[in-house]
Amino acid sequence: MRIRVQEAADLPGLVAFLREREFVADEIGPNTVEVYRLSSVRHNRVRIELDLHLRAWHAAHPDAKAEFVE
Repeated sequence: MRIRVQEAADLPGLVAFLREREFVADEIGPNTVEVYRLSSVRHNRVRIELDLHLRAWHAAHPDAKAEFVE
C-alpha cells in the first residue's frame, strides 16, 4: 500500500513511525512511501492496521497531511 504526504519533509518521520511498528516502509518518491508487512497477515487487515496507525501519527503531527494512494 502507498501513502503520500503533502510535505516531503514529513516523510522521514512517517517512515520511522511505521518501521517502529514493524511495517516495512520504503520511500518510493519524494512524497510517497510503500508500506507492507513481511508476515502473512491478510491485505485487508494490514489496511485496517495502517489506517489506525496513520490516525495516531496524524494526532501526534496535526500539521502534517498524509493519505492512502489507491
